[in-house]
Amino acid sequence: MDEYSSLNQIKLISNNTKLSTELDIELLILNLLSIDKNILYRDDPRLSSEKLKELKELVQRREKGEPLAYLVKGIGFWSLDLYVDENVLVPRPETEIIVEKVLEDFNASEKKVLDLGTGSGAIGLSLSKERVGWEIYCSDKSYKALQVASKNMQSNSLNVSFIHSDWLEAFAPETFDIIICNPPYIDPDDPRVHSDGLKFEPISALTSASKGLNDIEIVISKSSERLVNKGSLYLEHGYDQSQQVQSLLEKYNFSDIRKFKDLNGDDRVCSGKIKKC
Repeated sequence: MDEYSSLNQIKLISNNTKLSTELDIELLILNLLSIDKNILYRDDPRLSSEKLKELKELVQRREKGEPLAYLVKGIGFWSLDLYVDENVLVPRPETEIIVEKVLEDFNASEKKVLDLGTGSGAIGLSLSKERVGWEIYCSDKSYKALQVASKNMQSNSLNVSFIHSDWLEAFAPETFDIIICNPPYIDPDDPRVHSDGLKFEPISALTSASKGLNDIEIVISKSSERLVNKGSLYLEHGYDQSQQVQSLLEKYNFSDIRKFKDLNGDDRVCSGKIKKC
């Protein structure tokens, strides 16, 4: 049986690809062989003809724009290793800012928290790891997304509650101290929707009517009812939507509105508090 040097294949294949970098191919090999980077560079394990064929098929998918995270079925987020597949968005580093700000604003004292539209569970599970005393709920309208999030809860040995709900319909008024949401916020007519990467992700988790603001307004209006007095909402949005989101928060009587920038220096998150008395 023919065998091939892993390290040689990383260089050979990357020289003949447009999207796939050496790092991409390295990660694909690590996943295929179930090894870590130390073993790869120490031992240069051989690829069988069958494994090389599998590798080339994965590279072909990557060349068509499919996210690397879908090919290796995983990605790192905050301090977690998450399973992801085509039923959930790939968690972005930009979203970590929402976790960071919530943790900065609240200590370990008991809180009832909702990660709304949880997808892979990235936000809610990251908070669960950092704040063991919090009662955390993760909701989504997609059963398949909740299955992914549940798998991630188990693999990271965490404990949250999963709720199937179309936004906040399943929850009673004045239930939560904190609501966090990364909703769909891309305009359906935005050409980015058809770009490499995004075109493979669930469209319902990406786009929203009214130039990307429809679901944001639903979340803000319903959160104003589901939050307790002085409860807080944290909302991710598009890089050019912060002013509109601030206006919507004001429309539904949120105050203490703040804006936070992501790693690229773009306004990415707005927060506000609801005061009911």
